[in-house]
Amino acid sequence: METYKAYTDSDLASLIGNGDEGAFSEVYNRYWSRLYLHARKMLRDEDQAMDIVQDIFTILWNRNVDIQINTSIKTYLYSAVRNHTLNYSNRGKLKDKYLDSLSEFLERGELHTEEQVNFRDFARRIDREIDSFSPKMKTIFELSRKQGLSNKDIAIELNITDHTVKKTINRALQRLRTQVSSFLF
Repeated sequence: METYKAYTDSDLASLIGNGDEGAFSEVYNRYWSRLYLHARKMLRDEDQAMDIVQDIFTILWNRNVDIQINTSIKTYLYSAVRNHTLNYSNRGKLKDKYLDSLSEFLERGELHTEEQVNFRDFARRIDREIDSFSPKMKTIFELSRKQGLSNKDIAIELNITDHTVKKTINRALQRLRTQVSSFLF
């Protein structure tokens, strides 16, 4: 059985890129607890910190061939944890903002029956337009708008460039604007 403890991070990164499970295990054992402490410090939530670190290692293993680590593996892992933690925090803020808005709306009770019908019809039209997108455009749009992922995270997840993500989202928004304006006017 080969021992990986003597290997450098760059050696391990190369081996992981070739699907070497032993190298992956060594990186996991070498960095898991450090990354967990880093995420826990940022989030102040043990369970979520654990989930984020597990997600990072799952992504690293599942995309080992596709991921290109241009820095040290340590830097890559810490950056990934930081980015996932920030995305998690931003989604939480977005969720809180939405819940506050919904609560405020319910307290005011502003929508009347006709407005509710119009709103539902409008929402259905938007959903139909999104459903008519190509599978790639729909996936990118939903990851951006429904899951709150950044362009960079979407690019990493789908193994495409940031530019492609940005361009696709802009095309999707343009199609929606056209559809919405035709519905409103």
